[in-house]
Amino acid sequence: MRRLTLFLLSIFCLNSAFSVAAHAAEKRNQLEELLIWKLSDELKLNTAEEKKFSDIVREINKKKAQFNQELQVSVERMNKAATTKAKEEELTSYRKSLQSYGRMSEEEFDKLKTLLGPERMVQYLQIKQDLTNRIKTMLTNPEGSPKATKPLPSPKLIEEK
Repeated sequence: MRRLTLFLLSIFCLNSAFSVAAHAAEKRNQLEELLIWKLSDELKLNTAEEKKFSDIVREINKKKAQFNQELQVSVERMNKAATTKAKEEELTSYRKSLQSYGRMSEEEFDKLKTLLGPERMVQYLQIKQDLTNRIKTMLTNPEGSPKATKPLPSPKLIEEK
């Protein structure tokens, strides 16, 4: 009976973990689609350009996610490595994944510049930077937007006579 309870509890925990992961992936996909739509709209892409644009963005994001996962796994392996040699091997692996992750930004730049041309590429980079800054601001200040928070006026001294 105890084993059965433990087994059922384990299945429940795994199911919950998969459910949370699936929900996070769904939210990430929704956000990605929203960003692609917003960027396509702002850049005034035609249907063919929008298709190529969305394919490039999805491909780059997928590769970045894979390299990010590799980096996380590599850190876990480093922590578990028993010998200095094993740690050194993991550090080398980590460095390679880090370089690959960095090259993804260059690949994104090259592919999108070819598609968009210089004018819209500059516009794309401005929009992307603005969205990134807004997201960072929202994450660091979840209670309100930076425009909503105003500095308080300096206190006034009132003297009684």
